Amino acid sequence: MKKTLITLMLLAMTAVAWSQDNKVRIAELDSIGIMQFNNQQYDEALTTFQQELSLIQQEYGENDSLYVDDLAVISRCYFRQKAYKKALETGLKAAEIYGNHYSKDNVYYANLLDNVSLYYSSVDDLANAEKYSDEAVKIYYKYFTNDRHMGGTLAHAAEIKYSLDKFAEAVALQEHALTLIENDEGTHSDHYLNELKYMKMYYDEVGNAAKVEEMEALEAQLKDEMEHGFVPPLVEFKTAEKCREHNEDAYYCSLYYLNHYLNADKMGQAAQYIQSWSMSSPDVMMIFGEPEAKWGNEPKNAVYMIAYMAACTKFALTHEPVDPLEQYMSAIIDMINYYSANKELTGEVEAFEEYINLFNKDPKKLTDRLEKDYAAFQKASDKGKTTKLTTRTESEQ
Repeated sequence: MKKTLITLMLLAMTAVAWSQDNKVRIAELDSIGIMQFNNQQYDEALTTFQQELSLIQQEYGENDSLYVDDLAVISRCYFRQKAYKKALETGLKAAEIYGNHYSKDNVYYANLLDNVSLYYSSVDDLANAEKYSDEAVKIYYKYFTNDRHMGGTLAHAAEIKYSLDKFAEAVALQEHALTLIENDEGTHSDHYLNELKYMKMYYDEVGNAAKVEEMEALEAQLKDEMEHGFVPPLVEFKTAEKCREHNEDAYYCSLYYLNHYLNADKMGQAAQYIQSWSMSSPDVMMIFGEPEAKWGNEPKNAVYMIAYMAACTKFALTHEPVDPLEQYMSAIIDMINYYSANKELTGEVEAFEEYINLFNKDPKKLTDRLEKDYAAFQKASDKGKTTKLTTRTESEQ
């Protein structure tokens, strides 16, 4: 009897250990699969999520929400592979399990229905596509989340209505979708620009030429702003979180400043935005050593200090990780180019002319100089010696 009891205890301990191993492996596979999916490695992601699905089935059963999550992402993998029938089959199974065991009246279920609708569209079954889409839209209108997910669902619904020649319905859904996407992601997001193209199509079908023209003008404006930057409304940046909410705006504002002459419209507002964000954000570090102090604290050079801040911001928000030396050199060179374009408006700055002369003699001389200046800053920083930065303009002194 004692031997039997010990055997049973060992078996129980083994089962517990096996269960813990399963849970750890599920978490590992999930992280790997998400990374592969985000890297557009859909074949690899599908294999990873199928392995995870098998473990979830063993550990929790097929009615668990984790099982539904995995089915949903597997259906998306199939869709990206253009295996539309498999995507539909898997997506339907996910919606069925969730609806039967959890809820048919929440946003998560609406998203599952929206996916199923998309898969039905992909196999040219527009009747079922509309049926599932209508139900998803109905749920979203009930809960009114007003986010990009709701916007995406409405945009998908509009496309289905368009395919069924229900153009007026498509227009109404797409107009609402654009508003939600604008509020959540901004008009300069890829999502918004992509949906703007569909909006033009729907307006064209209902014969609204004025709206088509308006959309074309807006699309051209937004594309130009994405290339050359724009000036967002001023924001008070008090926390790191607030700064990060506006990282994209800070990038485009910096782009605007560096791509326009100093006498362009909104340059004053752009300068305020860049200074406020860059002085508060933890995501950009500006090197300000002795060479920068010689010109940076001169009130007449404040516009070039803003250009330097803008160049640091642009680099920091487009590189991960950020190499401080590379950022410093890139920002100084961007600032010199900006100075060259604007010096007729401000007059010459001796320090910048020195940089230009070094470059004209030999580009490597400028590179060597900047590396030397950076090393000096790093040495002073290590000793706790810093240089105070002043960014006030003459009128603010």
